[in-house]
Amino acid sequence: MEVETFINIIKKALERERKYPAGRRNAAVLVPLSIGRELYITFIERSKNLQFHRGEIAFPGGIRENDETPLETVFREVWEELHIRKEDINILGFLPPTETLTTNIHIVPVVGLIPFNYPFKPNSSEIEKILQIPVKELYKNVHENFYGKYYLYKGYKIWGATARILTSFLKKLKACFTDFFR
Repeated sequence: MEVETFINIIKKALERERKYPAGRRNAAVLVPLSIGRELYITFIERSKNLQFHRGEIAFPGGIRENDETPLETVFREVWEELHIRKEDINILGFLPPTETLTTNIHIVPVVGLIPFNYPFKPNSSEIEKILQIPVKELYKNVHENFYGKYYLYKGYKIWGATARILTSFLKKLKACFTDFFR
């Protein structure tokens, strides 16, 4: 399948717009896709020195500042965390929002395509490591417990709000490309 066809199918499956609700503590994250020999999703391991969600596997992103839109938050945060330029992100759409259970943050997930082997420059005060995980590996390594779904990959555990966002994306992806993910 051509990359352009893939992109158009994903765009049709995602929401076109998402705004922050009033009166909430809001954040936005990027679900960064890249296409090499297969489809990858980029995650970060948050620094163990951060106040909240330290050491967790997450999507790049963060808390809204001032009157930012979700896209403005994502562009600012991915630049601060990984030095991804907004010009290098092809925004495909939005996933339904989710909440963090411990910090009560309303998260708007933005799905975007970035070039494969992007020259990330991680901010060491926020990021321990960058993980680019093949989507097929995530489908193979999904588990569930009392708290919900979680994913394991090479000793890393993706859980909580990140896992809920990932599950939402993988469901949409599988609905669009049933033959590809068998």
